[in-house]
Amino acid sequence: MLTFHRRVGENHFLRISFSDRRDGDARRSSFLSGNGGAPVFPHQVHGSDVAVVSERTTENQLECDALIVKVSAVPVGIRIADCVPIAIYGSCSADPVLAVVHAGWRGIRDGVIGNTVQELVQSGCSDLRAIVGPHISVDEYEFGADDLSQMVGSLGECVAGRTKDGSPSLDLRAAVEVTLEKNSVTLDYMVNRCTAQDPRYWSYRASNDEERFALVGEIGMA
Repeated sequence: MLTFHRRVGENHFLRISFSDRRDGDARRSSFLSGNGGAPVFPHQVHGSDVAVVSERTTENQLECDALIVKVSAVPVGIRIADCVPIAIYGSCSADPVLAVVHAGWRGIRDGVIGNTVQELVQSGCSDLRAIVGPHISVDEYEFGADDLSQMVGSLGECVAGRTKDGSPSLDLRAAVEVTLEKNSVTLDYMVNRCTAQDPRYWSYRASNDEERFALVGEIGMA
């Protein structure tokens, strides 16, 4: 488990963690259940909807690709195979607020990051920052020409690349960086690990793995 801690205000901190194979399959109900209760996960649909979590709820009740939590001791998470896991947070006028985002290419295209930022700003957050977790690299992410052209038209030439075999590919890292910048979010930290190359992670694209790792975030009391 790769974990980051960020102090927010005098009385709270954020715990942001990225699991790997050693932590088990994030699809299982037993995943992290021994650490005070399993995280709240949504039913992910590669879309742009955002939901706010205020209490522990039954898994997969929420159909969306980003969760925002405003209360302490309620861990929230998203599951990942190759897409980009993002935690977004900032300075808040009231209690801390934390978002976890599942950003695949469709979600990026349809505005999941911008929608999440809008919700955070409406909650009184400013000086927004992001931690980006492991995801598939441009070397491994072969991408169709029509969809790539659409992404380039929206985000710029920097998101187009080539795989290690020379095929057209989408640079998800660049797509996320451009989108964060457009939404005035500062990149706090980038975990530079490719899920298709790093044996610590499962990859749907490289190995057709059904298992998932996770980004889990929680607000704690200092």
